[in-house]
Amino acid sequence: MAVCGAALLLAAAAAPATAAPAVSGERDVQLVYCLDVPHRDDLVAAAVALGLLVPGGAAGQDSVRPVGSGGHMTLQRWAEQREEDFSRACSALMAAAADSREPAAQGSGGEDGWFVTFLKGLPVLAAGALLTLGGQLSERVSSERRQSHQRLRTDEAAFRGAARAYLAAYEGDADADHAAVRSAREALAGTLFQVPGPAARRRAAGLAVEGLPLAGPLPSSRDGSVLGTEDRAREARAAGDSVDRVLRSVSGLDRGVAHWGWRTVREWRVRRSEPGAAV
Repeated sequence: MAVCGAALLLAAAAAPATAAPAVSGERDVQLVYCLDVPHRDDLVAAAVALGLLVPGGAAGQDSVRPVGSGGHMTLQRWAEQREEDFSRACSALMAAAADSREPAAQGSGGEDGWFVTFLKGLPVLAAGALLTLGGQLSERVSSERRQSHQRLRTDEAAFRGAARAYLAAYEGDADADHAAVRSAREALAGTLFQVPGPAARRRAAGLAVEGLPLAGPLPSSRDGSVLGTEDRAREARAAGDSVDRVLRSVSGLDRGVAHWGWRTVREWRVRRSEPGAAV
């Protein structure tokens, strides 16, 4: 222990006097290395040897007591609140560890040792970052799809309700107000244009927009003759059937990505097999 303490003191004397910046590559390496479970006892021993922690402060139990003000705290909290003390102790520990691995190293050998270790760990760090980024991207895409489905259901229900109310009113009055139907139809068409892929689903949404009925009011006369109640009832039933048919296709857009992916592949193969298709 005496030899280890002497090595730590010598390494501390050679270590930089100032702490690593709170947000820096060097600071990240120190946190990863010195707060790793196998190195925590050595970190506490280094800090005690440097007079930064009180001896016998429950070392090895993740509870330390800084010299001066403050009571017991975890190593993590000590590293956050006493950045300079933590950086000094950690630099000494890393330098001593590098010296013990490479006795013949030059004066900068300790610094090279932790930097090489950091470089070797970069692939693992990069893989972790990619996994985190992939998870965040997947969650964002799922959230956007849920919001798109909810908007589609809301606009579909609004158009269906407005259409039924208008058709019922039209049967009794050829000049029934059509404004609510027009507004609901435009909102549904806008949502359909934003339906996400695959390509087959986007094409199905486009066809639904083209087939949306009631773009304008139903006629009050035909071929110069005013439509009576029975005639308007027939017009209303035909328009209602068209509304139901198109909205059934809109509901089908909620099928899973696997279904629409297969539809996309199948439509592509059909187009490739048509005469005159590019090879």
